Amino acid sequence: MRILVLIAALLAGSAFAQNRLVSIYAFDLSYAGGIVYRNTAVKNGKDRHQNDFQIKLNFAQTIESWSPHIMGKGIVHIGRTHDDNGSSANTTNSIWGFTGGLIYNTDAADIKNSIYFGGQVGFEWQTVDDGANDESGINMVFAVEGGKRWDMGRYASTAISYAPSIEGVYRRYGGDIRDEFYKSGTEFKINFLKFDIMF
Repeated sequence: MRILVLIAALLAGSAFAQNRLVSIYAFDLSYAGGIVYRNTAVKNGKDRHQNDFQIKLNFAQTIESWSPHIMGKGIVHIGRTHDDNGSSANTTNSIWGFTGGLIYNTDAADIKNSIYFGGQVGFEWQTVDDGANDESGINMVFAVEGGKRWDMGRYASTAISYAPSIEGVYRRYGGDIRDEFYKSGTEFKINFLKFDIMF
């Protein structure tokens, strides 16, 4: 938690204003990056090797020219997963994506305690290589979210709120991925461990 506060403080500068926001999700770190290498010993056969690379940045900014209640939101994510399972059917899945949208805060004067609603539309360039085929396509992503923030206090030039939410995501796959693998997908998320950092 101290690292998150330090990152937010460095981004915030010396002046405190409640018009910029970064969200941190516990199960899907939205302002983070990481590399994971896994090795699993197989009882009869070649060991299984896996590696994951993830970067996800989530940022929102008040749009004063429209309304103090409205924030523009952008999410950029890059992900690559490779699974070498000791056979010819090694798989690699790569995604480059951008999502943009709006957040509506019911209390513009006190965003850190506000009820909020949001919607986002985005695109992902995805490539799936299953060893036999290498297919790619552009996916469309639609998401809606609603939740409530509770102020947890101010640290340096930042404020942190506990901000649980409910989120729905619809993904329409495109290109060769739609022809060969998947048509569409839906997700329903209960983000019970989510924090918003404001600066």
